[in-house]
Amino acid sequence: MLKAEFQKNYKEFFLDVSFEISSLSYNIFLGPSGAGKSLCLKILAGFEHPDKGRILLYNKNISHLPPEKRQIVYLPQNLGIFPHLNVKKHLLYSFKCQKRSVNKIFLERVIEEFGLKSFLDRMPSELSGGERQRLALARALMAQPKVLLLDEPLSGLDFHLKMKLINFLKDIKEKFGLTVIHVTHDPIEAITLAEEVVIVEKGKIQFSGTLRELFHTDVPGFTSEIARQLSYLRKGLNNCLG
Repeated sequence: MLKAEFQKNYKEFFLDVSFEISSLSYNIFLGPSGAGKSLCLKILAGFEHPDKGRILLYNKNISHLPPEKRQIVYLPQNLGIFPHLNVKKHLLYSFKCQKRSVNKIFLERVIEEFGLKSFLDRMPSELSGGERQRLALARALMAQPKVLLLDEPLSGLDFHLKMKLINFLKDIKEKFGLTVIHVTHDPIEAITLAEEVVIVEKGKIQFSGTLRELFHTDVPGFTSEIARQLSYLRKGLNNCLG
């Protein structure tokens, strides 16, 4: 569905990756800060340009298309919420930018699924942290993307709210038939959300596959340490529940 191979060279950092993403899958890009995870998302979205490589979406080369033509939506870590727009205007923003007529049926569905009906006239400053997260996700979906890119979407949230939004992300992915690439350094997010895991370290992909495959793969260095941490976390959760 999505195939990518590209390189990006900075003075002190070199990104060189190749990966494939299955349609309608939830993919976690896992790794430490500075590994190149967010840069991968920005290149996929078209906000950064690789020095070499290509991106294929359903076998179509989208490498030279501008962001608004890629059918890929990128949600940054800071959510990109405009302080001067209320909730409803945020939801209409994609239609305005792309000069499309408002799809009222889809708009109402998103408002209902995201629980935003009572918030439509509120400003971002009047929303809680979880409500702002839901607003940002809802606005991203208004473009009806084929691929949704989430850059540390749950960072800075307390544990209770994070787990609530993890369940929300699962539901939204299924209900809207999304392909998701979610960047994080949090193993809890990987354990609870990942259908596929891509581990990035120092600009390279060290592993790509399922959690089960990761637990049973003998990979040296940082990747094997991540596998151990995830395995211990899973066993700990199973012991608590069982």
